Amino acid sequence: MKILHTAMAGIAMFASALAMADDPPPNPPPASSQFVALSAHDQVRQLGRGVNILGYDAFWRADSKGNYREAHFAKLKAAGFSTVRVVLFSFAYLDRQNRLDPKWLNRLDWVVATAKKHGLNVIVDEHDFDECSKDVAACRPKLKAVWTQLAERYRNEPNSVVFELLNEPHGQFDAATWNATFAELLAIVRQTNPARNVIVGGVRWNSRETLKDLQLPAADRHIIATFHYYDPFPFTHQGASWADEPIRSSQGVRFGKAAEIAQIEKDFAEVKAWSEASGRPVLLGEFGAYDKAAMEDRTLWTSTVARSAEKNGFAWAYWQFSSDFLLYDFKTDDFVRPILKSLVPETR
Repeated sequence: MKILHTAMAGIAMFASALAMADDPPPNPPPASSQFVALSAHDQVRQLGRGVNILGYDAFWRADSKGNYREAHFAKLKAAGFSTVRVVLFSFAYLDRQNRLDPKWLNRLDWVVATAKKHGLNVIVDEHDFDECSKDVAACRPKLKAVWTQLAERYRNEPNSVVFELLNEPHGQFDAATWNATFAELLAIVRQTNPARNVIVGGVRWNSRETLKDLQLPAADRHIIATFHYYDPFPFTHQGASWADEPIRSSQGVRFGKAAEIAQIEKDFAEVKAWSEASGRPVLLGEFGAYDKAAMEDRTLWTSTVARSAEKNGFAWAYWQFSSDFLLYDFKTDDFVRPILKSLVPETR
C-alpha cells in the first residue's frame, strides 16, 4: 500500500507539473511604483500604431497554452507597432464572490510584462460588451469588481499601461446609462490610479457619432476618447457569420471609389473637430475589413483608414492580430504581408 501510495503521489505530482507547464512563468506586477504621469495627448502620441490581441485565443484557457508566444510580441515591435490592445473577457474568470481567478491573472501578468519587455504599450481592455449590453444590472457589479482588482493590481505599472473601461457599450447601455456607469468605474480606478490615462468610448458600439454624448468629467484630463470604424459596413463585413442579412450572405462587394475614400476622410475630420472642441485626444480602437473581401480592396481600405487616422492625430489599433481580419497567420507563423504593408508602409 505504501508503494502504491508513493506511486500515486508521484503520478499526481507529475500531472500537476504538466498542468503548471501550461501556464506562463510568473511575472508579478512591480512592488513599487514605476508610474510617471503623462498627459492624455502625449499618451496618444506614445500609443501610435497598435493591434488588438489575444481575445479569442485559447491562451486564456487553463487547459491550453494557446498560440501566443513571446516571439510574437518581439515581431510586432520589430514590424513597427507600438501598442497592443489586450482583449479581456474577464467575467468568465470571476468566482461567485466576483474574485478573478489567480491563474488567469498570472497569464495577464505575463502578457503585460512581456509587452513591456519588448517596448510595447498595453491597453487593458474589458471586452464583455455583449453580456453587459444585454443586462446592465447584472453587469455593473462585475465591472466594478473587475476594475477594483485590475486597478489595484497594476497601480505601480509605468504609464505604458492604459485602462479601457468597456468595449463597445450598446443595447441597454443608452447614453445616460453608460455615462452613469463609466463614471462609477472611473471613480474606482481613480482610487488607486489618480493620473493613469483611461480610455472611454460612446454607445452604439463606440460609434463616432456618439462621442458628443459622452459626459466626461471636466476636471479629469487623463481621459482618451475612442471610436471604432468599420464603414462601409457592407464591404468590411461581407460574408461574416455574425453579421445580419443580407451582409452575412453577400460577397464580391468592392471598395475604392473616390466617393468612398472621401467619405472616410470626412468621417475622420468630424471626429477631429470634436476632439479639438472637447480638448480630448482620440484612439481609433478598432478597424478592419473581414477576410472575405478581395485582398486588393482590403489593403486599400486599411491603408486609407490608418493614414486618415494618423493625419488627424489619432492613435490606432487594428482588429486584429489573429482569429479573423488576420494580421498574422499562425499556420504559416508569419504576417499577412499585404495587410502589414497597408498598416506599416515602411515594412520591407
